Amino acid sequence: MDDQPLINARPEIVVDGESRPDLAAQLGSLMIQLPWHGCASAELSVTNWGLTENGPQPSYLFGDIGMGAHIRITHGESPVTLFDGEVTGIEEQYGKSAPTLTLLLQDRLHRLARRRQSLCYEDQSPDEVLQTLASESCLEADVAVSGITASWHQLNESDLAFALRLCQRFDIGLRMDQGALRAMAEDPDPEPIVLGPGNGALSIRTLADLNHQYQSSEVMGYNPDTAEAVDASEDEPGQPAPGKTARDTLSDLGWQSSDTLPHPLARSQSEAEAYATAGFRRQARRFLHGDITCMGESGLKPGREIRLEDVSPRLTGTWQVGLCRHVFDNRNGFRTHVKIHRAHWSQEP
Repeated sequence: MDDQPLINARPEIVVDGESRPDLAAQLGSLMIQLPWHGCASAELSVTNWGLTENGPQPSYLFGDIGMGAHIRITHGESPVTLFDGEVTGIEEQYGKSAPTLTLLLQDRLHRLARRRQSLCYEDQSPDEVLQTLASESCLEADVAVSGITASWHQLNESDLAFALRLCQRFDIGLRMDQGALRAMAEDPDPEPIVLGPGNGALSIRTLADLNHQYQSSEVMGYNPDTAEAVDASEDEPGQPAPGKTARDTLSDLGWQSSDTLPHPLARSQSEAEAYATAGFRRQARRFLHGDITCMGESGLKPGREIRLEDVSPRLTGTWQVGLCRHVFDNRNGFRTHVKIHRAHWSQEP
């Protein structure tokens, strides 16, 4: 008889630094949403009725968990953190079944959404602005967005909305990663996770779409300091693509097209070049995109890469993860859903 141990699909839960196996045992469902750009969130539902460790009668179990409690959710024999955040909402349900308690969680990026203000950050780079915003919310920051020095205006918006808007114009994803605010270009994944129809993937759907794809992006603006017009264009998708890009396909078909980006307005030549590059790469990387549902893969998160196998030759190879969603329930166990994208077809064999 095979003596290999069973894999425990149930995650482990730590509340304010204390492991809570009682919470994990009562877990009915869990949904963790990890966006490429923005605040991560989770919903954790448990049966809130049963016998306590020393109680003679059944009672409500989790009244000790309140607003602001620090929750860390991990999975695996060598625990991988799926989510690290704080309780920002508590829901209770009664009626058709045993009492249910649902904890609504957000990562610490939500702290930037708590303050709304209007400010002008004069003669600073986006990196300096983000460092300031993170520091004021007691967050560490690891940023490399842009070194362009200018004035950046926060207009009656939360610190989070302003930070997201600032990063978006440079096509940089802002999110929490390993306890720090992260805002920088994605690096190649040294260890892509291998998935395929016969290797963990339950369903795969991909789409190659030439709509909203262009051969180049153009930006025009005005420098008020020199009273001169500025302009720039971009036609490269970023990292070298080992295959045929949307630009290549449009060229082969003779479908000439370019995209003029009216917003944000470039106020210098360096801004024009940065916005043209960001605008073209934002669209180009989504030439191919799709969805994968797989058996629970705790290593998946935004920015990681997947190597698809056992699919058609033009889809084989490396894809980047955008949105990632980890889901657990008592019927299906632990599953992971991801949205993937890349800028090219693979070379035909």
